[in-house]
Amino acid sequence: MASARDGRPLRELLRSRGVDDACRSIDPNDPQLEGLLYEGRRAIVGDARAAEHEARALKLGPAEYAALRAQQRRPLNHMISGAPLSSDSPAPFVLDGLACRSVWCFYQCLKVPEGEPLRAAVAAGTSGRRRVGTGGRRTFRWRGEEIAVDSPAHAGLIARATEAKVSAHPLVRQALLATGMSLLYMGQRDAQALARTMPFALMVVRFRLR
Repeated sequence: MASARDGRPLRELLRSRGVDDACRSIDPNDPQLEGLLYEGRRAIVGDARAAEHEARALKLGPAEYAALRAQQRRPLNHMISGAPLSSDSPAPFVLDGLACRSVWCFYQCLKVPEGEPLRAAVAAGTSGRRRVGTGGRRTFRWRGEEIAVDSPAHAGLIARATEAKVSAHPLVRQALLATGMSLLYMGQRDAQALARTMPFALMVVRFRLR
């Protein structure tokens, strides 16, 4: 994804475009975003669940784990796998008339063919399914539009869902602003759309809230 400047500064693009458009057209790895979206500081509130899980997996005590994080300069990143910012944290919102329990549920529901009742049930979190298979499909339909999986358009939908979640819940906005100017951890370029897009979308929303 190339950084789409159109001759304008990134600050202007981030403010003038919708969150979904910004996430589709701006390269999240653009070095000029540092100091604008983030400063590389550790957040005021940490994600204890993610840190504890990794420490247990590595079989490290608190002091050893803290030393490892410092050595790797990973205090610069802030994970968002804990409530209320994580994708699977229950925070109902409505997107284009579809009621969604969480961003995760929205992401999963896109795997269900449009028009099938199961899509709404997955979005609402009432289907009893944690994950949904795609059946090998590499595209899905949203409001009649055919969208390729992991495409910029797919990322734009995830960004819209993220913004809708934040807009619907004061507690989520408070938690997001509490991350200050920290760099929210993003998946690699080859990661799925959710892991790659949601942290970037959260930082764009945070920028617009400030």
